[in-house]
Amino acid sequence: MRRTREAAAQTREQLLRAALSCFLEHGYAATTLDEVARRAGTTRGAIQWHFGSKADLFNTLVREQYERAARKLLPLYRRDSAPLETLRAILLAWLSYPEEDADFRAMLELTTMRTGMLPELQSGIEEKVQAVQASIAHFAALLRRAREAGEIRAEVVPEQAATAAYSLIVGLSSLWLLNPSAFSLRAYATEAVEIFIRGLRRS
Repeated sequence: MRRTREAAAQTREQLLRAALSCFLEHGYAATTLDEVARRAGTTRGAIQWHFGSKADLFNTLVREQYERAARKLLPLYRRDSAPLETLRAILLAWLSYPEEDADFRAMLELTTMRTGMLPELQSGIEEKVQAVQASIAHFAALLRRAREAGEIRAEVVPEQAATAAYSLIVGLSSLWLLNPSAFSLRAYATEAVEIFIRGLRRS
C-alpha cells in the first residue's frame, strides 16, 4: 500500500512538471492532455484521476507553486522584528524568488504572459484575487504597526501603501520576465525596495 501511494505521488509530480513544460511551450489553449500525458510518460486517464480537467490541472499547478514559495518564505512573516524591516524582508524575498526558482519563474511567465482570462480558469482567478487581497491586508497590518511605532509618516494610508508595495512586486517581476537577461531581478529589487521604504519613513 505504501509503495502504491508513493508511486501515485510520483506520477502526480511528473504530471505537474510535464504540464508546466507543455503549458509554457504551447500556451494553455493549445496544450492537450494527451501531450501532457506523453511527456510525463503516463496516460490521459492518470491526469483525470489526479486532477480531473485541464483547467483543474492548470489551477492546481499554479496554486501549488505559490504554496511552495509561501512555505519557504513563511519564516519572514513570523519574524520578531520592526514591522517596516519585516515588510522590507518580505518584499525582497518575493522579488528575489523568481530568479532563484526556475519552476516558479516558469509559472509566473505562464500566468502573466501566456494565459488569458479564460472562463474555464475562473476558479483559479478567484483564488488569485483572494490571495492578493490577503497579501495586501498583511502588508497594511505591518504598515499600521509601523505608523503606530513612529517608523513611517503619520499621513501614510496603510491600505494605499500596501497596494503600492504589492504593485512593486508584480510590476518589477513582470518587467524582468519580458527580458530576464536585461538585469538581475534581485539586484534591482534591493534598490527598488529601498526607495519605496525610504519614501514611507519619517524625515
